[in-house]
Amino acid sequence: MKNTVLVIGGGPAGIAAAVRLCAKGYGVTLLEQSDRLGGRLHGVPSVLFGWHKASLALLDSLGTADLVTRSDSINIEFAGVHRARLGRPLLPGPLHGVLGLALFGGLSTRDRVRALTQIERAWEGVPPLPIDLDSRTADRWLAEGGQSETARNRIWAPLARFFLGGDLSEVSASMLLRMFRDCFLSSRRNSALAIPSAPVDALLVNPALTQLKRADASVRLGNPVSQIICDAEKVTGVGVESGETLTADWYVAAIPHHKLRAVLSDRTLTRFSYFEQLTRLTDSPAVTIHFKSAQAPWPPRLVLLSGLTFHWLVTHGAVKTEPSLPPMSLVSVGNKDLLAYDDQHLLQLARSDLNRAVPDCSHITDGEALIVRDSHACLSLCPGSSTLRPLERGPMANLLLAGEWTDTGLPSCLESAVRSGERCAATIVAHNPSPR
Repeated sequence: MKNTVLVIGGGPAGIAAAVRLCAKGYGVTLLEQSDRLGGRLHGVPSVLFGWHKASLALLDSLGTADLVTRSDSINIEFAGVHRARLGRPLLPGPLHGVLGLALFGGLSTRDRVRALTQIERAWEGVPPLPIDLDSRTADRWLAEGGQSETARNRIWAPLARFFLGGDLSEVSASMLLRMFRDCFLSSRRNSALAIPSAPVDALLVNPALTQLKRADASVRLGNPVSQIICDAEKVTGVGVESGETLTADWYVAAIPHHKLRAVLSDRTLTRFSYFEQLTRLTDSPAVTIHFKSAQAPWPPRLVLLSGLTFHWLVTHGAVKTEPSLPPMSLVSVGNKDLLAYDDQHLLQLARSDLNRAVPDCSHITDGEALIVRDSHACLSLCPGSSTLRPLERGPMANLLLAGEWTDTGLPSCLESAVRSGERCAATIVAHNPSPR
């Protein structure tokens, strides 16, 4: 008889764990509270980089890697109160990142020299990085390195919003440095932008469902979990709101940390510090507006915005498999006030930002725009938060945690979620190499 695994949550972490375990021959049941898989991917659009190796490998295994547009012409652009483009010279890493920054017109000569000096010291470890870098804000660290207020506001703040989901004054310096290393100071291939040219359903959800069903996995949608039932050593079952109790040999909780706390008993939360520290994790909100266009779509672009209400926009190019989908997405992250604004107010703010940041956007229509509000869009990467993010393996012998908020060492992104799900699957396989 197969060893069984119950995966709670059908976001990218749960999908990655389920697909990997099915491929290894385990009996998998995937529970999802909503009526569709994908989770947060239906909100803020994902932008992939070359260093997102786990995500790209998952798409390749699902046969949808060709639905991601990759091109050397796609670079990070800056717009708003100024315009600039961060290039990727044809050099091996990290020289491509160093030269790209040296030639970057978005920073003054003084800020470029000081940034290169600070990055060189961080890269070489001479002098050693401060041991309290994780407890410092990114804004403080950059200011200590001589970055001007203008540079921090126009360039570093948009980068922090996009990669880390918060303002420079709110995110840790160590996470900003980690992001910069991964994107710009490793191989040139790792810094390549890859923008999906298909909706989430075509890119991930439907291919994953097909593969799971082919492996005889049970996918149960519309099944909210009411309780994870534990004894002193392990999980003994999972109760769903219908009143049914499901059991398995292993359990993977691939749900947001605030939802996990809600389904664990008070006794479990207070008994184990592993779970108690989850109460100190916080999230950043996001508002995303998906627009339609009355004209032919723009080529794929990523534009970071400064001095505006919204923080970045993504154009998806010619959207494959479903041409009617909105080709442009505009995102604001970390601004709680926007969650309470009505649709018309949000559209007015978005139109104002587009008029300032994007020339000739008259073909972008408001009438069929889709607005997505999410009060828990991504993990807040404030100073000290890395010590609160749990490892996938905790005190319960048969319970593993997955999600972009766990201790992957990465920002709260698709890659973090997929890696966490695959780590959980790898842990189970390591303990039970033969699923039967």
